[in-house]
Amino acid sequence: MEPNSHAAGKRWFFLLVVTLCQVSLSVIHLGIPALAPLIQEELRLTRTQVGLLSTIMNGGVVLTAIAAGKAADFLGERLIIAYGSMAGGLVIMGILGVGGSATLFPVLLLTGLAAATSTPAGSKAVAGWFPRSERGTAMSLRQMAIPLGGALAAMVLPSAALHLGWRAALAASGLLAVGMGVVALRLYHEPPASGLHKEEAGRLGIGELLRRSDIWAGIVFVFVLAGGQWCYLFYLELYLKETLGFPITTAAAMMALGQICGVGGRIVWGLVSDRLLRSRRRPVLILVTFLAILTTLWTAQFTARTPFWLVFVVLALLGFTLMGWNGIYLALLAEQVGVHGAGMAVGLSNTGAFLGIVALPPIFGFVVDRTDSYRQAWFVLAGLVFLALVALRWLKEDR
Repeated sequence: MEPNSHAAGKRWFFLLVVTLCQVSLSVIHLGIPALAPLIQEELRLTRTQVGLLSTIMNGGVVLTAIAAGKAADFLGERLIIAYGSMAGGLVIMGILGVGGSATLFPVLLLTGLAAATSTPAGSKAVAGWFPRSERGTAMSLRQMAIPLGGALAAMVLPSAALHLGWRAALAASGLLAVGMGVVALRLYHEPPASGLHKEEAGRLGIGELLRRSDIWAGIVFVFVLAGGQWCYLFYLELYLKETLGFPITTAAAMMALGQICGVGGRIVWGLVSDRLLRSRRRPVLILVTFLAILTTLWTAQFTARTPFWLVFVVLALLGFTLMGWNGIYLALLAEQVGVHGAGMAVGLSNTGAFLGIVALPPIFGFVVDRTDSYRQAWFVLAGLVFLALVALRWLKEDR
């Protein structure tokens, strides 16, 4: 069922609201990797332990991703988006009381619990408000909020942390999330279709989803690609600082560049899918994944003598590909299961994605610690992304 014409005229405004909520949570969620060098220095963490920061925070997402998707299907996305944003903001303010890793870890875990709400609820909102002909673009616009929030975090938080401390910088970002949660509660409205027959969401349960080979292929795909994104987020600054000798502010700016290009990638790939390929998603995912392999291998070749312009270009391409696939994948997933089961399916997919985020960054850091070389770690990551490319063979697309 499509939204009626009067309500549908507001769908772009509602998309803006849910996107800004995602931005606010992403500033918090991705603010941790943006500040990783400063946290590492103060708390004297190894590179493997830096990866464990991702494991703990995103472990919280794994614990609640499916429940958040189920709640979005039964309660509606409005409450989940609004209260999830408020909770994330309030939790991160507790960072002010952190004195060491023992108190940092619980705050990171609770941050992950709140962050789990945004993607399934926001994806359900897009699936309900937008027809198939616009859904790839709309989903990519909503998903651009994640790298956009990460870019804002990389551009603002390290500089703020050098003056105020990393705890105060993170706590300040919580105010934005609380404010956006209030805005969503007052201004967002669910599409008419999402208010009808909510009991039907229960008919597409987790057992039925897990019996589908395309769902498993998607889980493998997001496990690797999402984990690869967080290897990029947690280690790129350290890589540029330790291997190329970049100052922390320059390294943070380069990570912000990659995330901004990720924003552009999500928009461009959505338009390519909707306009050039007539709403086909799978060919775009194949192309993006192949290009991500090439740029990851290229990143591994950096040395202290690599020209700055080449580093700039390669990292821009890496962000455009490795950070640019999410909206297209979620549009395909929502179309495969339908609007009434979209929250549950996206929640399940998010569980696979965040399992990858939990597992891969510590492995990346372990390879660096054992080999004393980032090059080998980038090679391992490129090999894993190739496995994700192979998994796309089983990710079918109904026409």
